[in-house]
Amino acid sequence: MIISLVFSYLILGTGRLSAQGTWAVVAPADLDARLALELKVLAEQNSAKIRDFSTVEEASRQPANLVIELRGEKEFDPFVQALRQEMDSSTPEPTPELAREGYILEAAYPASSVLRHLKVTAARASGFHYALLRLPELLHARPSKLQAELAPAAKHIALTRSRRSISVTVADYPSFPERGIVEGFYGTPWSHQDRLEVLRFEGQHGMNVYYYAPKDDPYHRKLWQEPYPPAEMKRLEDLAGAARANFVNFCFAISPGLSMAYSSDDDFAKLTAKLASVGKLGVNRFALFLDDVPPELQHPEDRARFKTLAEAHVYVINKLNAYLKTQSAENRLIVTPTVYTNEWGSRDYIRELGAGADPDVALVWTGPRVVSPAITVAQAREWGELLHRPPLIWDNFPVNDGIPWRPNLGPLTGRDPDLPAAVAGLFSNPMSQAHASLIPLQTIADYLWNSRAYNAVSSHRRALIEQYGKDAPRLLARFLKTYGDYWWDENIFRPLFVEERRTIDLREIERRVPLFEGSLKLMRRRPRFRRLLPDLRRFPSETRERLAALRADQAFRHLPGQKLRWREDYDVLSARRVSVGALDGDFSKWQSGPVYALDKSSQIVAGAKAWKGPQQFSARVALGWDENFLYVGVDVTDPELYQPFSGRGIDKGDAMILTFETAFRKNFECTQADGHEYRLFFSPGNFAGIEPSVFSDEDYLPPRPQPRDYNHDLKTAWKKTAIGFSGDIAIPVSYFDGGRFQDGYEIGLSFGAQKFIPPANPSGTEEGQRIALTSKADRLFPVRVSNPSTYQRLVLVGQP
Repeated sequence: MIISLVFSYLILGTGRLSAQGTWAVVAPADLDARLALELKVLAEQNSAKIRDFSTVEEASRQPANLVIELRGEKEFDPFVQALRQEMDSSTPEPTPELAREGYILEAAYPASSVLRHLKVTAARASGFHYALLRLPELLHARPSKLQAELAPAAKHIALTRSRRSISVTVADYPSFPERGIVEGFYGTPWSHQDRLEVLRFEGQHGMNVYYYAPKDDPYHRKLWQEPYPPAEMKRLEDLAGAARANFVNFCFAISPGLSMAYSSDDDFAKLTAKLASVGKLGVNRFALFLDDVPPELQHPEDRARFKTLAEAHVYVINKLNAYLKTQSAENRLIVTPTVYTNEWGSRDYIRELGAGADPDVALVWTGPRVVSPAITVAQAREWGELLHRPPLIWDNFPVNDGIPWRPNLGPLTGRDPDLPAAVAGLFSNPMSQAHASLIPLQTIADYLWNSRAYNAVSSHRRALIEQYGKDAPRLLARFLKTYGDYWWDENIFRPLFVEERRTIDLREIERRVPLFEGSLKLMRRRPRFRRLLPDLRRFPSETRERLAALRADQAFRHLPGQKLRWREDYDVLSARRVSVGALDGDFSKWQSGPVYALDKSSQIVAGAKAWKGPQQFSARVALGWDENFLYVGVDVTDPELYQPFSGRGIDKGDAMILTFETAFRKNFECTQADGHEYRLFFSPGNFAGIEPSVFSDEDYLPPRPQPRDYNHDLKTAWKKTAIGFSGDIAIPVSYFDGGRFQDGYEIGLSFGAQKFIPPANPSGTEEGQRIALTSKADRLFPVRVSNPSTYQRLVLVGQP
């Protein structure tokens, strides 16, 4: 149904427009209640009251300031054609999907520049809602300035001047059909109040979807099979209701991939039961998130039924989509695949998934990287070919769960203005700080509504002023200077939190922190900053604490001029040249050289409460080399060995861990993995049927320069001992840069040992306890496989 809306302003006394007084409304009896409420709120904001009339003629005879006519139409196609006819040749033609949210607005102003007549035609209630968002600007802006001041910019706006009046025509529709937010970050989820406020924000800024998917909501991910408790279900109901009230589609996402057996009818029944319980709240959008789950089949029954993970996922996706359609034709399914970026993962997986998944299921993509500095039309089309459909973009901006030491307060940048032509939509993953997120989110909303007219600088300034007042750019300037950059930029505080092998200049860092504290003091005097302050005030104090810790860190040398330099001689490992012969797993042959012990509480990086001392779990490690191999000898005290797994599963049992980089000097200052990094788990088996195996944890690392067959390439030998196990590991020289070992050759390497204590009831929801020990002494910068600068320095010593 087409809704035609006419606003007529009557001039009172002084000849000036007064929005105060009475707004006369003529509307059909079945007017969407949300629109009626929206008009009421707008009237109250202008100190006006609404009166209902049956005809325009009757309303115009009353002493009203504003007459509004809502006239229902039956045909949709004529509206689409009318909208298209308003556009010039440089504007993309609206699709029917976009036209449903569009509108045509015609306004007439007399010579005094006072609005007298306004007509809005919309194809759906949502289109009328988006037109109403323009009303405050139309009430207060001069018609001659609308082209410059209407924000976000409309697709088409034309002014026609006559001797006595100005006529303005605005024809508008969004650039993207799906525009919104996914609460999909790791860490503390938003509060219920935060979510309600974000939903209102979305409604006021032209966004139309909210994905409920907080990673640390246990009922979304870890306990996906379990129903929500009544109190939690009531909150979901409130959120779904708030979304509808704000013209936002509430999409409930579930992430079962950590434990679901894809072939299991019982697990599928649990999945549908969970979605059905949420569907009763009036929700008809559901998302199956298969991101950040094992990229290989985990369950024996799945490996028996499916040849690949993609085949299993296609089976579940299509089965779930068919089920949802039987429940309601309005139901829609969105899927985030396990491979969701160009940065890593199997192209074979994404090709098979794209070819097999039902065409009406939307498939998510984060762009060329997990956090993408730029996304182009060409990149989107390339990925769309793999998916056999336009991708739906999960934009990991301004999310900061991977960099919790800083907020991201800058505007959206790097998104192709013509991106809508190649994608199904875009939604943003924001920060855990909900109110700080609203600053960049408003710029994202502007881009989503009109991508071609988007200007990052002006959009950002407008967001600051609209949210926090005219002095906001000044009061927030110091925060914006420091945190207005992006993940991929060299932020001034980054060296405090991201280890790198470079000199750190502390002078400007120390100067910057007190400036933040001064800004916070000024903002405390402004009531408008009340909700933003809790989101910002922790960053200066945490930065100050980190600065003090860095100054005291023994891994750095103090230089003149308040500079710190990473110490190459700190926590160095050495491997002596050896003549090993056959590997036999006997640790006694290593004891004549240096042996590194993992037996202190200071070396624990996980499970400190579960660790009962070296007699329960500890390890000794020796390192050696010859012209063919790097050797690692291990002797582990582990009287209660737990390793029921092989292959990928060994990371859930007792194992040794090696993290190393094979191009140490070439990548000396690199803080990002480039394919030369490895994190290998070595299992001795259990000496009772479970064979030894190796697993390379590279799910989120760049592709290797060449494929590796670890169980073939890496040589191991294991031996059961009276108190645990011992073993030999040999890594071939061909893995390393240059392919030739010699005295003085350097490798980035750290090692560790882990033990799992299984739960008393393995079939329950309780998880086991993990104890992990590390060789790295520096606790300020723990080993991160994605950052090779966190690895220790290993030097090979000895002559042939």
